[in-house]
Parts: sequence; structure tokens; C-alpha cells
Amino acid sequence: MSKILITGGLGFIGHHLAIKLSQKGHKIAVLDNLSRPYTTTGNSLKRPDKNYNWDYLDKYYPKIEKYLKDIRNREEIVKIFQFFQPEIIIHAAGQTSAIDSIRNPRVDFENNVDGLFNILNSAKESQNATDFIYFSTNKVYGNNVGKIPLVEGKSRYIPEEKNFNGFTETLSIDHSIHTPYGISKLTGDLYVQEFGQIYNMKNTVFRLSCIYGDQQFGIHGQGFISYMFLNAISGKPIQIYGNGKQVRDILYIDDLANLIEKYLSSTSNLNPELFNQKSRVYNIGGGINNTISLLELVREFELILGKKLKTEFSNWRLGDQKLYISEISKIYSDIGWKPNINPELGIKKLTKWVEVNRSLFFN
Repeated sequence: MSKILITGGLGFIGHHLAIKLSQKGHKIAVLDNLSRPYTTTGNSLKRPDKNYNWDYLDKYYPKIEKYLKDIRNREEIVKIFQFFQPEIIIHAAGQTSAIDSIRNPRVDFENNVDGLFNILNSAKESQNATDFIYFSTNKVYGNNVGKIPLVEGKSRYIPEEKNFNGFTETLSIDHSIHTPYGISKLTGDLYVQEFGQIYNMKNTVFRLSCIYGDQQFGIHGQGFISYMFLNAISGKPIQIYGNGKQVRDILYIDDLANLIEKYLSSTSNLNPELFNQKSRVYNIGGGINNTISLLELVREFELILGKKLKTEFSNWRLGDQKLYISEISKIYSDIGWKPNINPELGIKKLTKWVEVNRSLFFN
């Protein structure tokens, strides 16, 4: 078993990975500064205390080590690497909102570029680190995804190409509007690849599509499925930017956790020739079989709640992609992973968790 450091380990993705990998017998440490906004939204909807995931791990997984540190603090990061001596680093920390990156690009840059560099360089200098996994985003492709011809259907955009299976890792990242968030994540994406090539590190980039699931505290601009459902059950109108026909491939958090566990096992046991490559890049999402539009998502909520929901439409947001679907055949070919939880089941699992934990969100 390995010693694994997860940055952003008290966030939605990092928290789930810490639990999954700890259950598999790995020694886990999470690093987080608890900076994710948990602001009150309106009179009826609140946010869980920012210490919720910290307290949850304390109660149910006390063996997981926790460091309340900021990835932007280089000296503190160096100390953690010296003390914990991780063999595997999973970098899930950073600023995650495209909207907030437009409002405050400096904070976005400091977290997603400076912070990433501190972690990556510490891994390079480490005598113990063997694997570095970086969570990038489909936003690195910017609006290049909008260059394929689309047909506007009743509830979603549809590619004109009948055999379209999603965007591959070879899609251009150039000559495109990304938002500052997309640019900062792309910078980290390229740094991770470059360090693998130059410094002989075993680095992997996962360009994530939309990840959702239980214990996701969705906010405006991030975690849209969770956020929209919270508004639905609060009686507030569901805010939709554009016409609601935007399509995304969605991946339930349990499927992502299974991918990471399988990937780490594969790199050491299953295919040594493949994983002698210094840097690898994968598009990760639900793929062509797990897509949904915003209008279709609202319809799923209506079926679950048994009532008609209010919606409000606003102007399109800068850099919004009308259709993004990950082509995930590369990761399947390499390690045999594919999603198991379809949108209908995943959305029911998420909404059930929210209903059971209503007291976290409502006074």
C-alpha cells in the first residue's frame, strides 16, 4: 500500500478519494485551506459549515491525516512533503469557478498556477514520490468545442455528425476563448506534462468533465446539478443561462473514485510497458452514453419531486460550451475503466442524499 497526499482533500472530489483510497488500505493525508465559499444564499437556503468534511473524516475515518495549509505557501508545502513523504500525489486543490475567475483572475491564477507549481515542484524534489495525478478540466479546450456543427433539438443540441462519440485528447487548445479559469488550469495541465518529460516523473493529467454526487455542496458557478436541485426543493426558480439546451457528459463521483483506484493499481501491476510513459493525458467524463442537457435535468427533478418547477432564463455566460462530451475510449483501452452509474440513477442518488440531509441546507 502507498502513502498518498491529496490536495484539496476536504473538497468534493478530494474528500471522496480520501475515503475510497483509505478503505483500500492506503495511508492517506489530505491538505486543504478550507477556503471554499459556504455563503448563505437567500432566506431559505444555507451552506453547511466549512468544517463539515473535516469533522466527517474525524468521526468516521480518523486514520486519515489532515493538514490545514494553503498550497500557495511554498515553505509549508515543503515541510509537509518532508514530514509525510508521499509516494503518490493527487492534486485536486484549486479555484474551481469559471465565473469567479472572471471576477477575480488574480486569485484564480495564484491558486491554480502558483499553488500547482508549489505542489508539483515539491514532488519533483521529493525522494519518495513516484506518481503525480493532476485534475485538469475540459475548459482547457475553450470554445474550440463549439466548432463542430450542431442541430438545435427540442431539449438539447445534437451534433450533425451521426457517429460523433465525443471530443478526444487531440482537440486543439489554441485560438480559443477559455475564461481565466480555463487558462490557469491549462497552464497547470502543461506544467504537469512538461515536468514528466523533463524530470522523468510519472505524471498523469485527467481532464474532467462534470463530476457530481452525494456530499456535493453545489454553489452558483460550480456543482450545477447539486446547486440546481437545492434551488428546486427550496421553491426558488432554477436559474438557466442561455436556452438550457447545453449538453454535458456527467460522471458520478463513485465512478471517478473507482477510476483512480483502478488506475493506481494498473500503473503498478497491470501494464508496465504502457505506464513507462512519462506523461499521460486522458479525457474523463461520463462519455457519450451519459449525457444530459439543462432542460432535461430540470425534467428529471420534476419527475423525482412530482411537481412542475420554476425556471428563469438569463443571457449566455462567457465561454459557455453548447455541447461538451468526453471521448473516453483511451482510458478504457489502457486500463479497462468505464462508468457504471447512468444519469438517471446518479441524479436519484444525489437527490436522495440531499433529502436525507435537508438540515444541512435549510433552517
